[in-house]
Amino acid sequence: MGDFLLMTRAIIVALALSVAACASTPDNIYGCCIGQKVVGNAAYVTVFNVYNEMDALPLAERHCSQFKRTPRFNRMEQFRAIFDCVTL
Repeated sequence: MGDFLLMTRAIIVALALSVAACASTPDNIYGCCIGQKVVGNAAYVTVFNVYNEMDALPLAERHCSQFKRTPRFNRMEQFRAIFDCVTL
C-alpha cells in the first residue's frame, strides 16, 4: 500500500510540474497546455489557437516588430488570427 501511495504522489507531482512548464511560455496567453503558435514572415503573421484578434495582437506585434513593421488585422479563420505586417 505504501509503494502505491508513493508512486501515485510521484505521478501527480510530475503532472503538475509538466502543466506548469507548459503554462510558462511567452506564447501561451491563456495558460493552458496547448499555447499559441506564431508563424509568418515580414509580410504577414498567423497566430494559431486564439479566440479573437485582440488576444493575438501582442504576439503579432512581437513578430512584426522584428521587421520594423506593425501588424494590421486581416481576418479570423476559426481559431487563427491573420495579420499583415505593414510599415507605417
